[in-house]
Amino acid sequence: MRRLHNSLCFRRAFPASPGERRDAHRQLLDFKSSGRSDMTDSGIAGTRLHYRFSFHVAKWLARKAPGTVSIDWAEYDACARLDELLQQILKSSEDDYFDSGYISSQEWIALASAGFPGTDFDWLLAQLQDKRLQKVWTQLYDAADLPLVWHIGESALSKSRNVFPVKAIATRESGMRSRPGNAKREIMRPLPAIEKLSKRKGAKLVDVAMASLAARHRETNHFNFANPDEVYIADVGEGVSVAVFGLAPEHRYPLECTMGFLILSNGVPIGYGGSSTLFLQVNTGINIFDEYRGSEASFLWVQVMRVYRALVGCTRFVVNPYQFGADNSEALNSGAFWFYFHLGFRPVDTKVRALANQEAARRRRNPTYRSDERKLRKLARCDMHLMLPGSRQSEFFDEDWLATSSMLATQELATVGGLTRSESAKQLAENVARDLGMRSVQSWSIPERRALENIAPIVAAAKPAAWPAKEKVSMRKLLRAKGGLHEVAYARLLGEHEHFRSVLRATCRRADTG
Repeated sequence: MRRLHNSLCFRRAFPASPGERRDAHRQLLDFKSSGRSDMTDSGIAGTRLHYRFSFHVAKWLARKAPGTVSIDWAEYDACARLDELLQQILKSSEDDYFDSGYISSQEWIALASAGFPGTDFDWLLAQLQDKRLQKVWTQLYDAADLPLVWHIGESALSKSRNVFPVKAIATRESGMRSRPGNAKREIMRPLPAIEKLSKRKGAKLVDVAMASLAARHRETNHFNFANPDEVYIADVGEGVSVAVFGLAPEHRYPLECTMGFLILSNGVPIGYGGSSTLFLQVNTGINIFDEYRGSEASFLWVQVMRVYRALVGCTRFVVNPYQFGADNSEALNSGAFWFYFHLGFRPVDTKVRALANQEAARRRRNPTYRSDERKLRKLARCDMHLMLPGSRQSEFFDEDWLATSSMLATQELATVGGLTRSESAKQLAENVARDLGMRSVQSWSIPERRALENIAPIVAAAKPAAWPAKEKVSMRKLLRAKGGLHEVAYARLLGEHEHFRSVLRATCRRADTG
């Protein structure tokens, strides 16, 4: 049954003919697991899925799949943490009975939710709606680590039915596309167009992305906190498109621009990943869903980088060791290192790079040669970089300096004055605005002012008062863009601000050696 379902999924995404696509899609819409226990946790229509989702995904499920998710009490033994959550929603008249020891958390929720039109999970999530307390609810819910059971039924969120509508279906009479002969040249090749979706279509695609992971026991902040107002999609041919999601302003990082991506073939989600844009570099990696392994992963990965290059103007791509084997047995055993190596990525450590070159030479001499596990572990000891034409080493910002920048931010907040952290942050933002020649930021939106407070301690460490006037002007634009509706604008401005990058690099180096 699983193999049949996987085959139908593949044929729907990469059909050899229009008839094959129609047939596969029809069978998937009609697919039933008949309640077989060995189909549990497959994400297929008609099955059950067990998982401990985060608060944000739990909220999403409560909205999108009401009445189908319940608390899996048989798998729960941490009720003390759940009680801490429940105590925040109790009325004072209920305290004595709740604390009496006469009733369990499960029994109390059953009593409290009597008559509620939904499951115990629906009732619990309905109590956690106060937006002023969302940080509290998130911390308490995630600490409770609630196991859930989702009765997927005929949900459009199942693997069987989760498809983004497309205008036309592309067929694959000629088969899959192979890795480009020159990956860097392909990445640099301009795209015909990148479309920014309307908020309505963007929200629909966010749901498709969320469902594609939830049905596979996965989730990522790149989708959990995606901004439906900032969803881009690029057609890369043969019915394949790459969608990139910006983050909602309240969830953005102070310095980086973090985004997620979803790969679709004929509207079917076939892979995903996340990215962090930092000046002129993008740290990212790719995950192809199991059903679509053996398609055209190398080609798709190059297209993802091509889309990012077009969006943010980066000159370097970075992959961390986890993506190709460090603490990741699946990636290690699959030989993921060579997937990246053959596309032009190289280890940054000289010893590891020398070993990689030796192993690559052996593979060229003997096509059947495979690196053993010990060597693959050695190869996964450092990052790999792909540098595009024109990239300079002086443009690289070591990711370890993010922690250093954070330490510098703490120092700036500690010395600016203010009885509370909030007062210190506001004062520092005012100081940075003044140092950059801004009289006032009162005309800025609330998200723009919040973003300024978040990044100001890092900017303050770069001593902007001493900058040339031209650099101050461009920095003012950059800071406002951080809290703007579309963070891609900030990412491009950050990459273009060579002065900020060089000063912050030097400041971090001094802090690390001092």
